[in-house]
Amino acid sequence: MKKTLAAAIISSVFASGASYAANIYQGEDGSEVNLYGRLGYNITDKATDDGDTNGEFDARLGLGGSQPINDQFSVIGWAEYQVNAAEAENSGDDSLSPRYVWAGIDGKEMGKVTGGRVASGLIMFTDIVDVFALSDIAAARQAEVVDGTAVQVFRQDATLQYQNSINGLDFSLGYIFGNNDKNAFGNSLDNGMNAALRYTLDLGQGGRLAPVLAYQYSEDKDGNEYNFWGVGATYSINAFTLGAEYSEDEVDAGGPSKSKDEVWEVVAIYDLNTDWTLRAGYRNLENTDGDELELKDTTLEAQYHLTSRSSLFTSYVFRDGTNGVSGGFGGDADEDFYQLGIRYEF
Repeated sequence: MKKTLAAAIISSVFASGASYAANIYQGEDGSEVNLYGRLGYNITDKATDDGDTNGEFDARLGLGGSQPINDQFSVIGWAEYQVNAAEAENSGDDSLSPRYVWAGIDGKEMGKVTGGRVASGLIMFTDIVDVFALSDIAAARQAEVVDGTAVQVFRQDATLQYQNSINGLDFSLGYIFGNNDKNAFGNSLDNGMNAALRYTLDLGQGGRLAPVLAYQYSEDKDGNEYNFWGVGATYSINAFTLGAEYSEDEVDAGGPSKSKDEVWEVVAIYDLNTDWTLRAGYRNLENTDGDELELKDTTLEAQYHLTSRSSLFTSYVFRDGTNGVSGGFGGDADEDFYQLGIRYEF
């Protein structure tokens, strides 16, 4: 589950999402090591060929910390992996898949510089609607066409990033170096850059409003270009949060047409009480001159908080789209699905 609106992207070394990281070592010089883990089990009929229900193991493990250089600067680092089941390892898949692996310098009010597979500042944009326990993020889904290491625009290898927060303005600037990891199209990244801005307006008794802008450009070594931009906002008042965003991403492979996604999404979150959180959302994706995918999803979800770090959740997704010429992303575009799960974070 996502952090509240008030959480800034640089509020801690665990901007990758490990909001419950536990301190396991504290040195006399101020050095510290922190551990994060997530364990879960999900039951769903999503993306099953025969329509049967499947059980899915879900786990993440992260380790990181900081070492002070002086009163102003500290060395920081974080490594977080998706942990697959033993059966996945036996089938030839990696048993550990890197989500975030980075190191950098934290200069406190001077900002933070990180390098590696960083927690991209564009998470400020994707987090607006990434609020459900088990859901695909549609925005920027074509980034992998020019960079095989990219998971949309929030996890990409070889990124050098600067982040800071000044008087309610959170921002990030990133440069993505080339790599030799070929994607499914046989291409590897040459270079890229991205930027994101978020400004939080405190409206007093009127709540909080946080508009966000995001942009990325990248190019592979064969000259194929990728462009992404998005605009959105989150509004929060008392127990209610509303989010909305619009984005476009486009792949230019040098042909007469460019594969273009247009995506808009809205979500609503209501904390009914300390035990229950209710969520609802609608997503619309349309691709032109590419795989012609269309997604029209309505999601309803209820979460029961067993503890501050443990939850039961259930959701149902109504789908009315088409998979176009290739399909695959997000499962069957015209098949409803449900999911039940339990999740524990430490």
